[in-house]
Amino acid sequence: MKLMDEKGRLFGRINVIDLLVILLVIAAVGALAWKFAGKKAAAAVADPHTDLTFTVVFEDTQPDVCAFAHTQLNKQILNDSRLQDATITDVRTQPSSGTEGHEDLFMTVRGSATYKAGAYKLVSQEIRVGCEYILKTSEFEMTGIICSMEASDG
Repeated sequence: MKLMDEKGRLFGRINVIDLLVILLVIAAVGALAWKFAGKKAAAAVADPHTDLTFTVVFEDTQPDVCAFAHTQLNKQILNDSRLQDATITDVRTQPSSGTEGHEDLFMTVRGSATYKAGAYKLVSQEIRVGCEYILKTSEFEMTGIICSMEASDG
């Protein structure tokens, strides 16, 4: 059996031009599949979590709330009704410049956050310096402003 017959067909069955068109279509489908699914598959395999440490300030806070906040040291953060992979690692106060006798409360959180769409997120809350943050444990909840943040790869 000849490789190419007198009509230009390979093995007497398929035209060379048809074979080239089929190979081109297969290559185009493969390239599109890699473009749309390959990046997503590579991203799914990569660990999307980052160790993140951030501090939330609660300005002009009553002294009894500050005292209770100190009991929250080493407690896990609650978000979307579930305990998260984040813990309060530091609680400190300083006199407030707002109201006499009140304090500014600083609470530092360390946890595992994701980085998506240009922002760090701890479950549903974005973590950005200057943004409001609802810090919640099973016993405590306050809204403050993120005043510092540091991310590391682990």
